[in-house]
Amino acid sequence: MTRKLEVYVKRIVAQTDCKRSERDDLYEEMLTHVLMRRDEEMEAGKTEKEAEEEAMKMFGKEAHIGDGLQQAMFPYRRELLLLLALVSFLFTSGKYITVLVQEQTALWYLLVGMVVHSVVLFFALNRTFAVNRKLWIALGLVFNLIFLLTQGQFWTYYDFLGPVLPLMLLLNLYLLYRTVLTYERQKDHKMSRRMIHIVNITLSLVGGLAALNIHLMAMGFGAPATILLNVFIPMALWAVLYTVQIRLLSRFPKLVVGSLVLTVLILAYMFWPFIVPPVMGLFE
Repeated sequence: MTRKLEVYVKRIVAQTDCKRSERDDLYEEMLTHVLMRRDEEMEAGKTEKEAEEEAMKMFGKEAHIGDGLQQAMFPYRRELLLLLALVSFLFTSGKYITVLVQEQTALWYLLVGMVVHSVVLFFALNRTFAVNRKLWIALGLVFNLIFLLTQGQFWTYYDFLGPVLPLMLLLNLYLLYRTVLTYERQKDHKMSRRMIHIVNITLSLVGGLAALNIHLMAMGFGAPATILLNVFIPMALWAVLYTVQIRLLSRFPKLVVGSLVLTVLILAYMFWPFIVPPVMGLFE
């Protein structure tokens, strides 16, 4: 029955953003305490199953305990995430209201920004659902950064909101760096993991930003709104692939590094509708 306690402790440790070596140490320490508590309950006359349930009940919910550990190891990280989410909400709402009043235009695509801001806010506040917090916050920060980068032109048009944008970008980059690029001290797969993070983050930011701007320009020339699916679907597939790569890296390092080719192809597909028609036109 020890397996149940091992999974329980792993789900607690998964709530932290620390390095793998630190996670391993934390896992061993917490598992020792949980097992000791289980043994005490068994000595008091409970069955093994009852003792395990009592030990887990004493420690509490995985997400709640993990959040407390996260705050102890990285003070103010949650507050910075909340600040980023709040200011992002205010910025996006301010843009929508300003453009609506001054130009009588409703920028419906700002809904995308509200969704990604909500993702950052949710995982910053989450103390209920046991998930891989580091992974999901990283993905949320990547998409949040891409959206904010597309709003660069807003700085020029509306001075009272514009100066906030560079500060949000710097805060977003800092939190992304602190969350994702915390490399392990051990040598095993260190370079591979670094390569996976750098390639995925760089290509998604640069490619996603460029593709989104191109598609928004195409909409300005009359293209249907559904054209944005050429960006959102590949980005969703990229997020899934990125997740799989991180999870499988320790077991299949060479295969995962090779799968970066798929990362490039998936993100390159965002530009496919703008590349194929001109090329095909040359052969007509």
